[in-house]
Amino acid sequence: MKKIIIISLLFVLSSLYAEDNFYINDNSLKVLHDAGVKINKEQRENIDLIVKKYMPYVKQLLLEIKDIESKLNNEYKKTDVNLNIIKELIFEKKIKEADFDYIIMSCDLDILELFSNDDIKRIKYYIIFKK
Repeated sequence: MKKIIIISLLFVLSSLYAEDNFYINDNSLKVLHDAGVKINKEQRENIDLIVKKYMPYVKQLLLEIKDIESKLNNEYKKTDVNLNIIKELIFEKKIKEADFDYIIMSCDLDILELFSNDDIKRIKYYIIFKK
């Protein structure tokens, strides 16, 4: 049940991670509004603070993943490809991606604490029956 809610918040917050101003944009508000969840000014500010707290970790991990992908591409371009290096880089990338997922889920769980049980039920209901 919480997994569904986390997935929804990932969708809601995806636009937050794309912006450096850490504010909820209209698309995020529309999803919550369509789910019947009202966000007051205090909740909005708290969400912004939570996202701002996690943002440095997210950016760092994305840079590390990009660096690993660059190393992989360079290794693939070689005529004498070392499969052990590729295997290690892929394993390292998977670990970084798992760390990234963990940080996003932690952020979402912190944000979930701002909503009441009724709000969470509305979000869950919206996700299940929106289509």
